[in-house]
Amino acid sequence: MPDQSFWTIASHNPSDVKPLGHTPDGEPVVRAGEGVDGKRLEYVITGSGAVTRDDQPIDTSTRDAIAVDDSLVRKIIDRQMSFELAFIEALFDGDPPGATAIEVLDSAMRWIDMLPSSTRSEVRLGLTVMEIILWHDFPDLTIKERQDRIDGRISNSIFGFVRTLGRLRSVFYSAYYQLPGSWQSIGFQHPANRTNFPGYSDKQSLSPVTLTGDETCDWLIIGSGAGGAGAAAALSAKGDKVIIIEKGDYWSTDEIRHDDARQYAELYNGGGLMASSNFEIAIMQAECVGGSSLVNNGICFRPDSGPEKIHPKAQDVISHWWDKFNVRIDRAKLRKSFDYLWERMEIAEITPDQAGANAEYLRTAWEAFLADGNAKPGDKDAPFALFEKNYGKQGTQRQCWGCGYCNSGCPYDRKNSVVETLLKDAENAGAIIAANAHVHRINIGVHLRDKPVKSVQVKQHGEIHRIKPKKGAIIAAGTAASSHLLERLDVDNVGETIACNLACPVIAKMPDTMNSWDGVQMGAYVDRGTHLIESWFHPPASFSASMGGWFGEYVRRMESYSNLVCLGILMPVSDMGEVDDGDYDIKLKSSERKKLRGYIVDTIKMHFAGGAIEAYLPSAKSVTVRPGDDIAAIVDEHMKDGRDFIVSTSHPQGGNVMGSWPGNSVVGNDLRVHGHKNLYVADASIFPSSIRINAQMFTMAMAHSAFS
Repeated sequence: MPDQSFWTIASHNPSDVKPLGHTPDGEPVVRAGEGVDGKRLEYVITGSGAVTRDDQPIDTSTRDAIAVDDSLVRKIIDRQMSFELAFIEALFDGDPPGATAIEVLDSAMRWIDMLPSSTRSEVRLGLTVMEIILWHDFPDLTIKERQDRIDGRISNSIFGFVRTLGRLRSVFYSAYYQLPGSWQSIGFQHPANRTNFPGYSDKQSLSPVTLTGDETCDWLIIGSGAGGAGAAAALSAKGDKVIIIEKGDYWSTDEIRHDDARQYAELYNGGGLMASSNFEIAIMQAECVGGSSLVNNGICFRPDSGPEKIHPKAQDVISHWWDKFNVRIDRAKLRKSFDYLWERMEIAEITPDQAGANAEYLRTAWEAFLADGNAKPGDKDAPFALFEKNYGKQGTQRQCWGCGYCNSGCPYDRKNSVVETLLKDAENAGAIIAANAHVHRINIGVHLRDKPVKSVQVKQHGEIHRIKPKKGAIIAAGTAASSHLLERLDVDNVGETIACNLACPVIAKMPDTMNSWDGVQMGAYVDRGTHLIESWFHPPASFSASMGGWFGEYVRRMESYSNLVCLGILMPVSDMGEVDDGDYDIKLKSSERKKLRGYIVDTIKMHFAGGAIEAYLPSAKSVTVRPGDDIAAIVDEHMKDGRDFIVSTSHPQGGNVMGSWPGNSVVGNDLRVHGHKNLYVADASIFPSSIRINAQMFTMAMAHSAFS
């Protein structure tokens, strides 16, 4: 039986257990583990084990008589473990196919153990709170009784916070679908077992350094993602000495494998479990050298694409920024940067084979949707297209072979992320890249008007180093981290006007096998002008986190994995809240929820036009829609509150917005922070509103054009 991993949800040693006293029956009472509102979870230790204390009175004068030893701690661990096992059995209607509840629990706890400490604590706290809500007798109930209690107290709770606890079910569902034993029941074939498996790469692209003392440079760049890499490539090409620091680790290609648990836990901010402060919106941002460019789907858009790529009536974001925010962008200079990046990163349209069956399904479903008379004004001009991506060059040995694991990095060296291109170019030109290094303090010189950056204290491997940039410092750490750094400098207007491209997956079942997993995760799209509809599919573990439903209904849906198709709604949302102290205080406003409900209705109609036999609301609720149902009525009934939606974003924008007037913006048209002589921001946090399309290339081109 697994043992060590369970210590992640219990006390680590006897000193963590605090005696409280005895019950009237003489049984010891102790505290162990954090509970609600900072209170400790209290246990009564009986001869047969530990039970959660309710309201039994205790004699506190006898606390010194309680001996805390390993056997007492073991009883607490066993009690906590019994709750988790009981919860898993309820989720799967017993043991899941091809595995046991113990194996699922072990997989989940090993994954939790890999998470960053703050996220790990939040997950543990959530599990503890859930145990309290479901009551101490939960493990003693029948499976049906447990499911009824979960329904009554969590999934259908009138309290939004309690409902969000239900999302912890995905910890156990994903843990199960990480197990190879689960794949046979759903028809999934691991890439290494496919006939065209090309073998893993052992490539080492970069040589990050360990700082050895104080450094001087022309430019210090904080962050190595799209914006930081774009600026680094431009400045290094001019002969400037550049130092790039990155809070995350460097992952060479030979370290990247198809291990979802480890790579989501270690490559993503918050271990892949980052969310808005109200838990409505999942936020997927990488924290590694190369940033999200290393782990994204490689989707590349440029604003000057023709009507075959972008809806002709879609908002021109550059004109919109000029008209509304007085942001002046030199289109000709920006176009030159796009041209350079398109060539350097070998961006090309993917092939139908790479896009896979789910992309072809989107095409046929869209055509049938239009033929059925469902079109909205403007849909006749909506282009269907395969994505352009910065994958390895087509027609070479580096072309993408469609394994479907893009979001955990490419182990085949077939993605031209900034690690393989812009950062490599910068390093070849003399730039220094320091991984596992974060800003300890930005030192600003005393000047009434210009407030120059004099030096930046950087902490790496426990040591503090001072870097003195002669020309300037560029913050490119992403919306939350960049805002947090500027917040510490008391810059005005920081963290405001957050925007994003909100993703909402709508899953449906086809009558025949589709094998949507065989191909890239996102292969094609339809641009309706107001939003995009994308072909969207993932490997089992990450896909399961986006599947709605509970218990046997959830298992039934996932057993149809190879018959499933998924269309993802990508909806631009602007001015949805703020970032404060690194936390996203954002939510879906009622007007945006109304729009999204309409888009969901249309997407379900597309599914049925394409031949689907049932569709699932993008909600934790177990609501299935079938042809002939009143789709709009069902969506309106079950998707009201923001917590009713399964939504995420990989494209947070805003926070340090551009503008000509310091009274309502953070940076000027040259990306320089207002009132600071040599401090700049060069990431998506400068965007005054959502750019509607994937933000990778726009961010990269804006940074490159500003510093080239």
